Parts: sequence; structure tokens; C-alpha cells
Amino acid sequence: MSNLTKEYLAPYYEKWESVKDNIEKLYDSRDPEAIRLMEIAINDYTELLEYGGKEINVRTGKSKYVLLPLNGEERFNFIKDRIRSHYAHIQLDALYEETKKKAARLAVMRK
Repeated sequence: MSNLTKEYLAPYYEKWESVKDNIEKLYDSRDPEAIRLMEIAINDYTELLEYGGKEINVRTGKSKYVLLPLNGEERFNFIKDRIRSHYAHIQLDALYEETKKKAARLAVMRK
């Protein structure tokens, strides 16, 4: 958990930033390459979540990813279930942004 620093997490965000506009254009032109790139981005996001680790939710007793934003599990499932939809791309972009903010907040709190 001490690795929730900018140096460790930045490559995940930089990779997303480098492909998200291209994915947007591919969706707009209905190019199937958008789906392939989204699959890669989803795998990268999953890796980011795993890197951040899990914790037990004291209310539910269930394990959850530390970096996952509010309603993140439902939203991430939507992305995976509806990957062919342009809205999946929009939602994944939002999750990346919110995860970045949450990681920054957690890093400050743990100093």
C-alpha cells in the first residue's frame, strides 16, 4: 500500500491518456479496433486496481479494491459487459480519472 505514489501509478494513467483519444475516434468511426484497445485498457485498469490492493469492507465483510471509486464495481462491470458501446469508453475514462484522484488522496492520508 505504501506504493500508492505518483511514481508507481503514473505509467497506468499515462498509458490510458496516450490511447483514449484514439479509442474515441475508433468508436466514432465504428472501427472494431476500438474493442481490442478497450480490452487492453480494461486489463490495464484491472492491473492498476490489483496493484493498489484490497481491503475488507467492515460493513459487508467483502473484499474490495482500495483504489476503486464509489460505485466502481458496478461501473466497471458495465464497461466489461457493454464494451461495444461508446458509453463504456466514457465510463472507463471517468473511472481512470476518479481512481487517480482517490490514489492521490490515499497517498496524502498515509504520509
